[in-house]
Amino acid sequence: MLERESKVLMHTWVRGEKMGLKEGFEKLFVKKEGIGDEDDYRDLDIDAYEEELRKEEGVKMYIKTAELTGLYDIPDLKKEIYAGNILILDISLAKQDKVLVEKAVKDLKMAAFDVGGDIAGLSDDQVIVAPMGIKIERKKMSGK
Repeated sequence: MLERESKVLMHTWVRGEKMGLKEGFEKLFVKKEGIGDEDDYRDLDIDAYEEELRKEEGVKMYIKTAELTGLYDIPDLKKEIYAGNILILDISLAKQDKVLVEKAVKDLKMAAFDVGGDIAGLSDDQVIVAPMGIKIERKKMSGK
């Protein structure tokens, strides 16, 4: 019985064809003619690409939106602050955990002050963080 089971396991199906395990792997993973080597490909550095776009377009900062869902979001949010971007943060998903919101706002406040920026609440569910050179006005404008 064991011999029969091992023979069953030694077969595989590749694109509708029944073949041996070795043949199946070769068909799936062996290099085919006309397909380039790994040397034909190169990794793209997205940060370098974005930096080039900023230079070309004259963009100095972005306004970015984000959601706070956990403490693991904070490093990425701080990275945006240190990059000089304006960050509009939705904290509605995290509001159930008061300690999380307090810790996140404290960390973001320190990052904003590190870069000479500002931080303020827009509403109960939103916080805005601005980089150096931008002051957030806390008084609402009237529509008169």
